[in-house]
Amino acid sequence: MATLSVCLICRDEAANLPAWLAAVAPVADEIVAVDSGSADDSVAILQAAGAQVEHRPWSGYADQRNHCAGLATGDWVLFLDADERPDEELHQAISRLKQGPAPAENAFELAYKVFFFGRFLKHGGYFGERHLRLYRRGTARWDRREVHERLVGDGSVRRLAGFVEHHSSATVGSYLARLDRYSAEAARQMYAAGNTATAGLTAWLHAAWAFANRYVLRLGCLDGWEGYLAARLEALYTLIKYARLRELVGERGDRSP
Repeated sequence: MATLSVCLICRDEAANLPAWLAAVAPVADEIVAVDSGSADDSVAILQAAGAQVEHRPWSGYADQRNHCAGLATGDWVLFLDADERPDEELHQAISRLKQGPAPAENAFELAYKVFFFGRFLKHGGYFGERHLRLYRRGTARWDRREVHERLVGDGSVRRLAGFVEHHSSATVGSYLARLDRYSAEAARQMYAAGNTATAGLTAWLHAAWAFANRYVLRLGCLDGWEGYLAARLEALYTLIKYARLRELVGERGDRSP
């Protein structure tokens, strides 16, 4: 029977790890984690569960993930963040994959259910997300980008049955903490790509579109308060991302801010 390594990069994820470990335990033959300096009990929780944990200073999402993948020894590698949990149907699909026969595909896309403040978002464009996360060891690699890093695989890809339940944010505070980090990284990525669209109107229009797209056009309004908050906070993220790009361009003298 084939073996599976579940890989994780983390920092200060003690609140999420007990549920995450319980969710991956039915399918994981080994758990490999790369921690970038947790100040909470993340490392102790992982080690108590038998995970292989390595400390590595933060070098970017793709670098951390590629390093973590290099530590894995299983035939298959599954990447899940600490707030992502496979459901029962996905457990069964992974078990069938491990039992064989070996598929022709080297990689599989997983479908996602996004939970925001505890509510499953059926609308707003969140339901139906798919991401490449499971692959035959040695056949895929993470593409280097500041944010929204992408796993690139060799050969054909198909979707595996079941869902990953993504518990995106439990509190406004946790969202804002991520917003601060992600918006700074996204601004650097846009700057590196040559984007110098720094007019205040540009930022406002992008933010307004982010809200209208999620809440109105994709019917996020049907998800109640959580749907409204998800759209409004995404608009805030978009506004801050472009505001930080404006700061970068001004600081580096490409153009007067």
